[in-house]
Amino acid sequence: MCHALNTKGGVHSEFTIMREASDSFYLVSAGANQRLDHDWIQKWMPTDGTVQFENLTNSMGVLVVSGPKARELMTRVSKDDFSAENFKWLSAKNVNIGNAPVNAMRVNFVGELGWELHHPIEYQNHIFDKLMEAGTDLGLKPYGIRAMNSLRVEKSYKLVGTELSIEYSPYESGLDRFVHPNKGNFIGLEALNKWREKGFENKLVTMEIHNVEDADVLGNNPIYENDKVVGRATGGDFGFRLDKSIALGMVKPNVATTGQKLKIDILGKMYDATILDESPYDPENNLLRA
Repeated sequence: MCHALNTKGGVHSEFTIMREASDSFYLVSAGANQRLDHDWIQKWMPTDGTVQFENLTNSMGVLVVSGPKARELMTRVSKDDFSAENFKWLSAKNVNIGNAPVNAMRVNFVGELGWELHHPIEYQNHIFDKLMEAGTDLGLKPYGIRAMNSLRVEKSYKLVGTELSIEYSPYESGLDRFVHPNKGNFIGLEALNKWREKGFENKLVTMEIHNVEDADVLGNNPIYENDKVVGRATGGDFGFRLDKSIALGMVKPNVATTGQKLKIDILGKMYDATILDESPYDPENNLLRA
């Protein structure tokens, strides 16, 4: 993952970047942010012809295969080697699925074993049909954006525009391991250093919401400690793997400790909340690395 900042040090965009060759990079970001991200790239790229930008959005499709049986499924539809030894987590390979050329990336946004399958869009129906036919006895099913949201909040995965925003520094959003202030100059570095010297007003936390009734946190819910607002939820959902209602939120750093008891408003009713360690589902990423 790679994050683009604005000049004020806030998080503008998030990309998955695959290095195709020494001088060629394939960038992936949220489809809804196409114009935003293309504008950022074209604004900051050199104009002397040393860098070429090609928009592949309409010519490429992506299908995500994820779950504990993902490797079994991939070996049924392809002659390529998807073993853990040959196809490591956070790597990519060109493979074939049926008659279709596919760039398979071993990443996903749900915290399970799986691959993103990037392909020329004209092959999408062929690939989808091959996967569904081969996965019938494995219980393969399509899943939607709300299911993905449920899975990602259990992993404390962050979304651009909610947990990641120009409103927050990458440090507030928990991106410390991605920030290298000593690597040389980059966009937003000067503002980020000043921001850090001044001190941060927020910290991203993962919370369990107790005794929910008929609704979970959706986002922008106020968070309280001792009847005083100390933050707001950025997102949430019911986590079916954990069997818990989970929320992500920005709170004051002085209350952002594991085990801290808070309260949160859902549709006008107050619920108890407890801060959890980040990534409460499979925190060691054993399933992703399987």
